[in-house]
Amino acid sequence: MTYTASVTVTDQLGLHARPAAQIAKLVKSAIEANPALVVTFKHTSGKHAQAKSALMLMALGAKSGESVEIQIEGTSDEAAAALVADIQGFLIE
Repeated sequence: MTYTASVTVTDQLGLHARPAAQIAKLVKSAIEANPALVVTFKHTSGKHAQAKSALMLMALGAKSGESVEIQIEGTSDEAAAALVADIQGFLIE
């Protein structure tokens, strides 16, 4: 089952190095606890990236004010929602 959520990047610099690294670190930690976990970011441009890679996240080119869809597979909806909330915290100013 796939959990999907849309989040808006509100950091003035968009999805840049610092939040991308924080998100990748968070996702890698979650994958260590649950190897079946897959977290994918999809940009409105059609690009997508595995969230365990900061470089792939930055390559999305998500700018401030743009929405990104997060798809999470391999965990409960409750755990996925908590992960999305943590990720969203890295995308704010």
